[in-house]
Amino acid sequence: MIYLHLTIDERSCIASMRIRHESIAQIARVLNRSKSTISRELKRNYYWNEQYQNGYFAPLAQTMYRKRKKNCHQAAHVDTMVKDYIETRLKETWSPEQISCSSAPYAMPSFKTIYRWIERGLIFGKDAKVLRHKGRKALTRETRGKINAGKSIKKRDKSVYKRIDFGHWEADTMVSGRGKSKSCLAVLAERKSRLYLALPIPDRTEESLRKAIDEMLLPFKGRMVKTITCDRGKEFSGFSKIESALDCQVYFADPYCAWQKGTVENSNGLLRQFLPKGCSLRVSRERLEHYINLINRRPRKCNGFISSYDVINNYMSCT
Repeated sequence: MIYLHLTIDERSCIASMRIRHESIAQIARVLNRSKSTISRELKRNYYWNEQYQNGYFAPLAQTMYRKRKKNCHQAAHVDTMVKDYIETRLKETWSPEQISCSSAPYAMPSFKTIYRWIERGLIFGKDAKVLRHKGRKALTRETRGKINAGKSIKKRDKSVYKRIDFGHWEADTMVSGRGKSKSCLAVLAERKSRLYLALPIPDRTEESLRKAIDEMLLPFKGRMVKTITCDRGKEFSGFSKIESALDCQVYFADPYCAWQKGTVENSNGLLRQFLPKGCSLRVSRERLEHYINLINRRPRKCNGFISSYDVINNYMSCT
């Protein structure tokens, strides 16, 4: 049942008809409202003085209605232990949905309730900085040229799209801004577990990126490294050496089709919480490793609210 509150126009009509001493039934018929609605309105907003001798004045009734509506919600009660637990997880960069849906020592409210508590200042005093920010940014076009060789993503096995097997990776580079700094990050994301890896590199040259990818994936060589998907940036021109060193296949996404390697692109967005665009990416390995661990230890909705580390460990222990 949809209930529509009376508007200021309807209240003005009620006031003018009351001045003419018309009945509640007549007012209800004109406004196409029930008689009980008009009767309740007159009782709730009745106000008498010498100026408003009919006892009902539309602007005053509207003000009284808004005041009642503002205070009509149920007072929120946040348990101290639940509040402390939520704040601890938010400090660990968990999202409200991850906090609500993962296992916890206390009964957790819904993630929408957690958002409301933050907005109303019941948690962190309205400090929304604990939440990850999202937004659309202008796309940056590559000007350094493209790789024409290599296998297209269209030749990749269709089973990779279904995320059935482990060992299918997506690679990318993260930069702080064209011309601002040569330092950047080499990043990798595993499609099934969403495991995210990153290493700082001094520049976007083929040699720097290749060495970083080899270092990150050599511990997984074999059953955990089957394919790598990347874009056609010049830094991936050493793909044949990567294939030889890791015994895998490298595929290239179509130009300006970032969605074809959406796992790593989404993971980059998570890392941007700690390293926003425009900041210098000349970070130490220890600092970067701390950020990566925070991301990989979060319960992920796509993993049934299990962390990427736990998914990989379960797979490694069963094979």
